[in-house]
Amino acid sequence: MNNINRRRYVLNFRLLIYFCIFFFLIFFSFLIFLNKNNIILISKNLIQNFSENFQYQFTTFDISGLEKIESKFVEDKIQKYIDSSIFLLPLDQINNSIKENNWVKEIYLNTNFKDTLFIRIEEYKPIGIYYFNDNYFFFDENGKIIDQTYITDFSNQSLIIFKGNSSNLKANSIINILKNNDFKKKYNIENLEFVNKRRWDINLYSDVKLLLSEEDPNKSIQNFIKIQNKLSETDINNIKIYDLRNVKKTILINLND
Repeated sequence: MNNINRRRYVLNFRLLIYFCIFFFLIFFSFLIFLNKNNIILISKNLIQNFSENFQYQFTTFDISGLEKIESKFVEDKIQKYIDSSIFLLPLDQINNSIKENNWVKEIYLNTNFKDTLFIRIEEYKPIGIYYFNDNYFFFDENGKIIDQTYITDFSNQSLIIFKGNSSNLKANSIINILKNNDFKKKYNIENLEFVNKRRWDINLYSDVKLLLSEEDPNKSIQNFIKIQNKLSETDINNIKIYDLRNVKKTILINLND
């Protein structure tokens, strides 16, 4: 009987200890929760003091990949973090603030865990300029509008202007056709117009219009180049419209027609 009582006593004592430990952990967690802001602040101050004493502060940066974006834009975004602990740099915040620029496609941030922040930016690559509602916009190979441009003289612009609904979404295919035929090296394109979301017209700076086939614009361009090579300079100067919609028969419309 004494042994049984002793065992019960030991068991109850253990339960009491477990309960005390459990209660202490709950209470301690509750204190941490109530004071987490203070704990975080104290921790940050300790890290900052350590960094200042042992020179682990953010003092230099290396920016690469910029073409359209001005370096000053990036520098302004990170200037307020200068002299902060290299371990406390809020990389997510820096990333989001730089991404406010429309030209930013991807950002890659890392440090040397000493004093330098490396910033590599991948920009969107424009392939054309989209004319819409009397405004001009750069767009990429997927037709994504990147940013507005305020250029007024496009005669020396290397990018082609695209007009017509959804022309930015269909531009990549016609650009490849022009490249394959070295068209831009031979002729000055004023703009490309996507007609009724079906086919292309090419407007040249010489006030010449090319009406391309819906089914085979590549063949239309090849036919135009062949015809140009056979015509005299006088004829070329007089012809204003090349109706190339029928790839088997080209209609030439003269200035005086």
